[in-house]
Amino acid sequence: MANMHMMMNYLRGAYKVLEEEWQKSARSIGLTQAEQHVLWIVHLEKEATITKIASIGLWDVSTVMQVITRLKQKGFITLTKKVADRRVSYALLTELGEQKIQESYQFSYKLYDYLEDYSKQSDDNLQFLKQLMEFHKDLNQYFHGSDFIDWTERTSKTLHKEG
Repeated sequence: MANMHMMMNYLRGAYKVLEEEWQKSARSIGLTQAEQHVLWIVHLEKEATITKIASIGLWDVSTVMQVITRLKQKGFITLTKKVADRRVSYALLTELGEQKIQESYQFSYKLYDYLEDYSKQSDDNLQFLKQLMEFHKDLNQYFHGSDFIDWTERTSKTLHKEG
């Protein structure tokens, strides 16, 4: 019980740092954290169904619909249907949505900065962080499945190319 107590509180503490910084960054450009996340998913996918956004964002479809409605009202997202299948809607970024993505490139996160600094202190620290990343990958594979992992890996390569 003592180990579970420590692990849960340490993970929650790290998550709170990330969440608070993410919310602060999103608010500074007039978005909620969920709105910013949806814009990034659509940016990385070029076009995405509501179901895909829900799966990748780890939300339910009704939550995504609420966020998409707000983003449409703000002019950042448009929904379109394919001629071949009019049953499915695809979200695409508008020019204003692309501008919000560019604005959000400016952010840095103290948690990530801390990890970067930690990795540079020694080769042992760097190796530990690589193992920690693999652990988080396995953990997310277990709880969120291979689609989530594949998307994360594929889009990280896209972001690496974008610089």
